[in-house]
Amino acid sequence: MKQMRSDLKAFERADTYFALRSAELKRARDGRNYLALALYDRSGQINGYVWDRPEETADLLRGRSFAYVQGLAKTHNGAIILSIARVRPAGEEEVDINDFQEVVPGGVDLWMEKLHEQVTLVGDGSCRALLEAFLSDDSFAEAFKMSPAGLTVHHNYIGGLVEHTSNIISHAMHMSGKYPGILDRDLLVTGSFLHDIGKLKELSGGMTRGYTTEGRLLGHVSMGLLMVESRLQILKGFPADLALLLKHMVLSHHGSLEFGSPVRPSTPEALALHHIENTDAKMNHLYVHLKDSDPEKEWGPYDPFLGTSVYQRKFLKTMIAQRKEAEI
Repeated sequence: MKQMRSDLKAFERADTYFALRSAELKRARDGRNYLALALYDRSGQINGYVWDRPEETADLLRGRSFAYVQGLAKTHNGAIILSIARVRPAGEEEVDINDFQEVVPGGVDLWMEKLHEQVTLVGDGSCRALLEAFLSDDSFAEAFKMSPAGLTVHHNYIGGLVEHTSNIISHAMHMSGKYPGILDRDLLVTGSFLHDIGKLKELSGGMTRGYTTEGRLLGHVSMGLLMVESRLQILKGFPADLALLLKHMVLSHHGSLEFGSPVRPSTPEALALHHIENTDAKMNHLYVHLKDSDPEKEWGPYDPFLGTSVYQRKFLKTMIAQRKEAEI
């Protein structure tokens, strides 16, 4: 059985296989070169460092997806890292692909079933037709349910996008019930479904997930708008005012120019979507951020996405146990 990232504790030996996300030559303060590796399996990511012949090792690993690693686990700023003594490329015949593909807790089918049930609750005929036009497209549905919602920050696993979308729709239904005189539930739910569909084209699949060329040049916000417009052209008689409001929600869900939205949220539903989406991303990121933390420490390491360190003593062990139980 493979030694997983989550098995590693400080000052324990690592002797295992990892998928290779990146390998970057860097220079230390003392002038020495070293190779920084971003390694991962389905239990999480770990950073590894090679000091012996880093240039030669970088050439050896270039273009490879997997690596066999021997080294010593240590801690740095509260996170487990690897001091690597030996590393070599590994072929796919040496590894079990399932060891490297993390799947949404509960399984993809469970979340897709939940999403379909949520769509049936949409009463507006035009909104319902648009949602069903996407979900009835087999190629879209298959890509949607397998896609992560991100690469590292949140929902970064198979089924992450459908989990993220379904969670946001749940919050949208709850919030629209709390503010019925301000929020149109069907509009908010439909915008919640559409807001991140551009990630299907922004992110590449497979073991070496990354950004597509189209994704780097256009970004998922713009690509999502193009996907919505393309689908609307098929739906004859779709209300122009409704289409405008939905497209605004797609464009504005990041909230501001500095975070990737070309316009700010300027309708009640767009404003609600921005805050719901941001909250779900940050709550999920707590799992990504804290699952690699030392459970004996009172505070987790500083996290740039959250902009803070997290006080974790009271809930970290319980959170990890619940997460593992959900994955069974």
